[in-house]
Amino acid sequence: MDDRGRTRLQYQISLTGTARSTVTCGEPSRTISVQGAWGFPGGKSSSISSRPLALASALLLFLGHAQGQLSPPRLFFTDLQSGPNTGGEENRGVFISIWGEGFGASRGDSTVTLGGHEVARYVLWGADNAIARDMDTIVIQPGPETTTGDLVVTVAGQPSNPLPFTVRNGQIYFVVQDATNADDSNTGTFDAPFGSIYGARTVMQAGDVVYIRGGQFNQIDPINPGWDAILLLDPENAAVGTESHPVAWVGYPGDPPTLANPEARRGILLATSEPAQSYYMISNMIFSQSLNPVSLAGVGHRVIGNYLHDGAFDDTGAISVDGNCEDYRILGNLLFQNGSPEEKLHHGIYLGGYGANTDIEIGWNQIEDQNGGRAIQLFGHLDGDRIDRVQIHDNLIVGSELNNIVIGGSDGNNDVIGTVEVFNNIIAGAGEPGLRVNDPNGTVPIQNNVLYNNGSSQIFIQRASAGLVTFQNNILHPEGGQTYVEFEPGATSAAFNAQRNLYFNAGPRPDWDTDSLEDNPLFVNVASGDFHLQELSPAIDTGADTGRVWDYEGTIRPQGSIYDIGAFEFSGGVGQPSPTPTDGPSPTASPTSSTSAPTETPTTTNTPDVTPTVTPTPIPEDINRDGRVDVLDQLLLLRQWHRGMND
Repeated sequence: MDDRGRTRLQYQISLTGTARSTVTCGEPSRTISVQGAWGFPGGKSSSISSRPLALASALLLFLGHAQGQLSPPRLFFTDLQSGPNTGGEENRGVFISIWGEGFGASRGDSTVTLGGHEVARYVLWGADNAIARDMDTIVIQPGPETTTGDLVVTVAGQPSNPLPFTVRNGQIYFVVQDATNADDSNTGTFDAPFGSIYGARTVMQAGDVVYIRGGQFNQIDPINPGWDAILLLDPENAAVGTESHPVAWVGYPGDPPTLANPEARRGILLATSEPAQSYYMISNMIFSQSLNPVSLAGVGHRVIGNYLHDGAFDDTGAISVDGNCEDYRILGNLLFQNGSPEEKLHHGIYLGGYGANTDIEIGWNQIEDQNGGRAIQLFGHLDGDRIDRVQIHDNLIVGSELNNIVIGGSDGNNDVIGTVEVFNNIIAGAGEPGLRVNDPNGTVPIQNNVLYNNGSSQIFIQRASAGLVTFQNNILHPEGGQTYVEFEPGATSAAFNAQRNLYFNAGPRPDWDTDSLEDNPLFVNVASGDFHLQELSPAIDTGADTGRVWDYEGTIRPQGSIYDIGAFEFSGGVGQPSPTPTDGPSPTASPTSSTSAPTETPTTTNTPDVTPTVTPTPIPEDINRDGRVDVLDQLLLLRQWHRGMND
């Protein structure tokens, strides 16, 4: 038995169920069915002490009631981080979308509070209803009783980790293209909406939010057709946001708009000259067909929960980042089948230099079947370019024609990479090596990822200097004919600072990674892409302590005293509140109006493959959750105590 109450039997028992739901979002529609997968790092090993069992019995008296609790909801991010709590639909303020896990398929008696007050309206609530990664999503309106403070979701009496939200002033506008009374001469209220996106642009100021309800937008922006963009939001033609009062363009909950035109070079363009735009949010929108759907430049932008598909047919990417820019959050987006086959410069998310690209978070996205090039590429173009303080985490990245991730390289005369962290990702099915590092000066921690069935190898070191690639707690699982790691001629294993990785299915582990494992990781179902760990996985309690505090699903790490290897921390159904991440696509049902607060509109029905059995009233002393208190629980507590003495 180990410190999570798992008896090491000689047969496999999987307690992990998977859940599926379908989401159809916009036109052209696409039905998505994705299965999740989760796990993570570790520290010191320890054996069971020979101290008397009587001591273990005495220690039971100090065990708190936290033992045996079910996992609480985990919040990852929101679209808006500030906004008015009045105005808008029913005078209840902005719509706030919240992404995370553990919300449940329907609200029931669950609540959301802001600043300690329950929100006024529950617009959407569901499990596995996000467009990317099957995350859970809630949409609420705060209402006039709420105040600046923490957003907290409480499910079955258990509160989530908090996310901050600031109540502030600002106007809320609406664009409803097909409304019978829609007109750009209207005031843009919910009852008198604008008819076009250009009508909203003319009145918006810093701090304002516009919701675009459905519609197909394919016109080239008439304000400056020479830019071949559907919507120009550069400082010459649109309001400039500030850190305290950003400008937000958001798809209406459950009914996002589509921006698509094969003749458009760009979907949304934020800069046509210097200075570039500042503090814009683009969320819950659908982009297709244009050559560069979202073109970012400037400071403080958030691209949250969008669906980008069947576009990005040039060398700038589906989401491009260029010029001197910082403080970007690219979170919870689905990028699907963008680019053209055999066009190696067609990428998903592309950080392209042309200045300093710094403080950029790429998290919780799903990038699938990228044609031509790479799902994520970081590459410089000019002398002096710099790409630094980048986090690539908790993404599902599968099926790129070339690599799934490339870090480094430049057309200029200098190398560009500073620090780029890659953790908690699932990196699978690339046509070339899954992850490529190509910068001798870059510091690249690669931790707690699953690398599966990628090209000729799972990771390729093209250029990297000694000890600058920290390589910990990763699971490398090649398929037939693939290898674990490749090196460009001249590159060596000295680049790695390697510890506690797990290798399987391509022969012995590399001889340079001496502090590692060579074993079957026992994924729940690798064929269906479920990389959760089975109960007897050797990846459990065998990782290094990386200091990462959550896993792919937001489960706190470690569950026990030692970290797991891989993207998923094994919890066996027992968890703790998740810490707030360092910082949430479109639900399918339209919200309903409400005359009394609070109300709700459930959005999806989650159909689990396996229904876990939950003990109605956990016994605090029943450490291994088997329904009784016996010598096995005493041994388990003794082991926990002994590890605590040695830590």
